[in-house]
Amino acid sequence: MLHCPQCGLLSYEFDGQKVYLCNKCQYEFFFNSAASVGALIIRDGRLLTAVRAKNPSKGMLDLPGGFVDPDESLEHALSRELQEELCITPSSLQYFTSGSNRYLYNQIEYTTCDAFFICTVDHYKNMQANDDICEFRWVPLKEIDLDAFAFKSVKQAIEKLLKEHY
Repeated sequence: MLHCPQCGLLSYEFDGQKVYLCNKCQYEFFFNSAASVGALIIRDGRLLTAVRAKNPSKGMLDLPGGFVDPDESLEHALSRELQEELCITPSSLQYFTSGSNRYLYNQIEYTTCDAFFICTVDHYKNMQANDDICEFRWVPLKEIDLDAFAFKSVKQAIEKLLKEHY
């Protein structure tokens, strides 16, 4: 972003963190973190994981979930994402932890604040991979390789889950 949206001049400077400031009219634009959600779903000693169908990190493991849309709660976003990606509906969602991440998309690095929920699902009969995932895998908890997961915050959430609950 080079031109100020208020005065239109080529006078915008980025502070390297989150603020774009116009040298001429002092207009400030804040580039804040994007919110995202992830589901920790355990069944019969296995964690439900998703294989990423798109970049960043195409082909790596992730948790089902995604970005929170405008005017959407974290819980609604996670329910929507589970329906879009796997055709499943959570019967319960319990906040577990959060973490920060960096997400490079189309040559722009976004910072994210990722919220993770422990979820239960009553019915898996119509589950299939859709949208941003090309397949799902049930990974035994004792066989989880954190290096197979795409994002730092996901690795940290899974590591915390294993330490505190398994």
